[in-house]
Amino acid sequence: MSLEIKKLWNIISLEKKRRVEVRGFHYEGRDKLRRKFFSTDEYDSLDEFKSAVERFSLAINEDGFNAYITLNPIRSDSDSQYASDSDIELRDLLLIDIDRAGGTKQPASESELLKSELLASEVSQFLHNKGWGEPVRVMSGNGYHLYYRLDCLPNDNDTSRLLKKLLIILADLFDNDEAKIDRVVYNASRITKIPGTIMRKGIESDGRPFRMSRVL
Repeated sequence: MSLEIKKLWNIISLEKKRRVEVRGFHYEGRDKLRRKFFSTDEYDSLDEFKSAVERFSLAINEDGFNAYITLNPIRSDSDSQYASDSDIELRDLLLIDIDRAGGTKQPASESELLKSELLASEVSQFLHNKGWGEPVRVMSGNGYHLYYRLDCLPNDNDTSRLLKKLLIILADLFDNDEAKIDRVVYNASRITKIPGTIMRKGIESDGRPFRMSRVL
């Protein structure tokens, strides 16, 4: 099993009981979707829970599916087929998603990836100067993610508006002609790429390879 995928738990906190959804989208559009829910209380130990999530994620990724996981914990009483905003228990993570500007239908080049990395460094330094803690940094395959812990904020409209406003402010401050901040990843049921899995987007070519998402 890939050791990199175990770093998923650097992002997703398991300090309390947690229910997650792993969701896979085929990069060629075939077999539209794979999904499965996992709850910590359904396993004898956290290690068994982690292994189950990791095995499923790697298996669907090997079958050509890009693998994602819900960012925030799902309510234990939720019986939805897939997690929606109303199924989320609380907000304990903020995602700042940084990607190249312009077309994103094909894999990023190394130059484009570097520009996203530079913008991610600027944003994290700015927030550090404002008193924020250090984020978990992830190379997502085609860009960079910064994950910040939230103090178990309620899943309500006020929190959504607050996080939306924050992303807009950061984007207005830092977006440039080469890289930008995604302004719409504030929703409670946001899914995010699983480290240790290959991100396949568009057509792989010289200078634009498919890459594994990695925790830095």
